[in-house]
Amino acid sequence: MKNVTITLDEKLAAQVRVKAAVQGKSVSKFVSDLLEREIGRVGKTQLETIEEFLSGPLWPLSDEHGRLPNREEIYGERADELLRRYERSHSCDR
Repeated sequence: MKNVTITLDEKLAAQVRVKAAVQGKSVSKFVSDLLEREIGRVGKTQLETIEEFLSGPLWPLSDEHGRLPNREEIYGERADELLRRYERSHSCDR
């Protein structure tokens, strides 16, 4: 552990002490936890990594009008690409 000295405004320092006390932490532990959340830990546990992933933003499933894509739209582009590959592979055989 490394000791670090920081300078805070009196009012902010008082708020930090109160907030830390409410959470049952020392000011040092409170500030350390804040910094870890802000910067991130180097060695996160698997559970912490999963929780972070699950709390992240969701993937947009609908378009700009809130409409969900149908099956053909979801798989259509993939099917087109597979058809092109099939046609290319068979055109080389001739």
